[in-house]
Amino acid sequence: MMRLRLAGFAFFILFTLLAAAILWPAATLVPWLERASNGHWQLSAAQGTLWNGRGTLLSRAGDAAPWRYAQSIQWRARWRDLLGGRLGVDIIFEQGGHALLAVTPGRVALERFDLSLPAPAIVVLLPGALGRYGWAGRLRARGDNFRCAWNSHSCNGEMELLWSDAAVAEAPGSKLGDYRFRLVGEGQALRVDLTTLNGRLQINGSGEITDGGLSFRGEAGATGSDAASLDALLRTLGRPAATPGKYQIDYRDTNVPR
Repeated sequence: MMRLRLAGFAFFILFTLLAAAILWPAATLVPWLERASNGHWQLSAAQGTLWNGRGTLLSRAGDAAPWRYAQSIQWRARWRDLLGGRLGVDIIFEQGGHALLAVTPGRVALERFDLSLPAPAIVVLLPGALGRYGWAGRLRARGDNFRCAWNSHSCNGEMELLWSDAAVAEAPGSKLGDYRFRLVGEGQALRVDLTTLNGRLQINGSGEITDGGLSFRGEAGATGSDAASLDALLRTLGRPAATPGKYQIDYRDTNVPR
């Protein structure tokens, strides 16, 4: 009889813990997201549970900057994925965009994703001065599988970033153009290829991000009637090349943490 009572009590405790986990409020994500983004992202108006809910994603450039709207999102756990040894979460952006977040004990992955956010909401996550140039435009990320290990700076997979209507506060005049970034995770290194699709600021090149920092080599130039207005920016980016109006970029920053 005593064993039966103990078994019943253990079952009751297990059931209570399971119910509590399933009903864990979505607000649990709020402090976690702020810590993970170093205070640059916030989940506002969180509703539902940790496994099935919705909220509004806000971003800011710094501690003293105001929060700005980025996207309204929904998420829903895919319990059937547990049979395959992982936790899957469908993420839906209400203004267009979706992704499957797959979590295992060893890694986290984005699968079948096509997501769009204002550029300022993404670039604020860049380290150092890179995140403080007054970026504008919209970034769209898409790919089939990009996965990273929990306990190391190791990522594998490929994604494409499209930056449309790009602009920075330091560059006077109209929008700079549209650009494509190809990101390829190769273990401890993240390779970056940049191509200009169109626009008055032409930049093409490649680089990589490793534990040793960020490096990028390429060529830049300006087109159009107001090309001269970009001279100061081009001189900042690189040195004059043999071709008139072109600048060679050889950028290295050993203080960029991953």
